[in-house]
Amino acid sequence: MRRVAEFDTEKSALKFWDFLKEKGIDSSLEKNESDKHIRCEIWVLDEDQVSQAFSYLSEFKTNPNDPKFSSSPSRINLVEDSSNKRRFKEFNLRKKWQKAENSPGTVTLSLIITCVAVFLLSGMGKNTELVGGFFISEKMDGQLSEFLSGEIWRPFTPIFLHFNFLHIIFNMFWLHDLGGQIEKRKGPKFFLSFILILALVSNLTQFVISGPAFGGMSGVVYGLFGYIWVKTRLDPGDGFRLDPMVAMIMFGFFIICFTGVFGGIANWAHAGGLAVGICWGYASAFRWNQGRG
Repeated sequence: MRRVAEFDTEKSALKFWDFLKEKGIDSSLEKNESDKHIRCEIWVLDEDQVSQAFSYLSEFKTNPNDPKFSSSPSRINLVEDSSNKRRFKEFNLRKKWQKAENSPGTVTLSLIITCVAVFLLSGMGKNTELVGGFFISEKMDGQLSEFLSGEIWRPFTPIFLHFNFLHIIFNMFWLHDLGGQIEKRKGPKFFLSFILILALVSNLTQFVISGPAFGGMSGVVYGLFGYIWVKTRLDPGDGFRLDPMVAMIMFGFFIICFTGVFGGIANWAHAGGLAVGICWGYASAFRWNQGRG
């Protein structure tokens, strides 16, 4: 879901919103009032329809009086009627969307279930035989021997390993919160691809610098965090949310971990994931902001 337009008057907002609905573009019209200033925002639900909505917006701004943007008499009466407050409320899809985020998407939920299952089956990471099968490599030769022998899953599976309750609770909480947002807004295909890339880069970074004995979803979590952090700052129209205090905690924890105060932490996995997330978020924000400022 993405914000595509903002108007200072209800009349213009309703006019353009009606046009989008006539064109079959599912959208939400939200009215915000603060300090006597009215702001009407239009959000498009389907990412695949966003580009078309922006194209229509450009035409509307060029010539809002074009006959094709004119409302039918029945719609005009509805706009002029005092019931338009009810209309805003009825079609506020963004708030419904935000409520839906309280439940994880299919990919997010599957990842959480898999991590918890591996955690329990491995005896909280104490079953060395099972845990070894999830390591990026069980050998210390630095050559990814198992991967080169055909075990192509090895660079990804360390994300499912966790070694204590605090470790898994921290990672699953943020996977639910951050991953759920991305999956709901960008879709499961994008989210799964993003997870795989974050897992690959974060695991390989940790392996190259510190060796194969590590595990955890935190490299991926930091990638999700980096992506959303950049998007909230540079591309708020995508609708992501991140409390500034959460950002401070995440960056603070990232730095403190490098001091060694928490013991053995896959710090380079955090760094690799965070770097990918920030770069991807910046590239996405740049693409959307280019020519729309």
